[in-house]
Amino acid sequence: MVTVNVILGSNRQVAIGKRLFKYLENQIAPLVGERDEINFKFITLDQYHLDFFHEDLPPINNPERELAPNEQQWIDDMQAADGYIFITPEYNHSIPAVLKNAIDYLAFEGNRKPTKIISYADSMRAGQFGGEALREVINRLGFITLPMITTVGKVTANFSADGFLLEDAPSGAYYQKKLLETLHEIGFYSRILKDHPYQEFNSKV
Repeated sequence: MVTVNVILGSNRQVAIGKRLFKYLENQIAPLVGERDEINFKFITLDQYHLDFFHEDLPPINNPERELAPNEQQWIDDMQAADGYIFITPEYNHSIPAVLKNAIDYLAFEGNRKPTKIISYADSMRAGQFGGEALREVINRLGFITLPMITTVGKVTANFSADGFLLEDAPSGAYYQKKLLETLHEIGFYSRILKDHPYQEFNSKV
């Protein structure tokens, strides 16, 4: 069985992304996970209580890091996953500071592992600039970002606060199908790359 971390990129108490996050956790992940044998692990950044990153050396250049227990837990949870879904809103055409800060703690945990981005907003633009900004950041760390970002707009018109499609959701069927495919896709590539990990090129011939 493969493990895919699903990470909510906002820690605002009233974040509308929590509706989407809970919908994936309660309604979509059980369907895909049982059929495709995927363990979806749902993560909120506020559970780690990460300080602003202030280490003297970049993590990729510091293999002897000594971290606080909460920081090490974040690193360990990311290392243990075979693939990732990042769910991000758009803040001023970029990603939330809390998400960028959490990523700054990482080194090679996501290297050569598949990653799917979901962007969201309460408008039809669906936070697309946040998704594109996130792609640049995680690509720098070696995450293999799948090419198509899943965009979800009009969140409060489609999803309830407790993570269900509203009865009068204008795009309910569309988003249900789209999100089922999103989780199936990341599971597919996570399994392929786990079973067939990249092998360093041997120049001796």
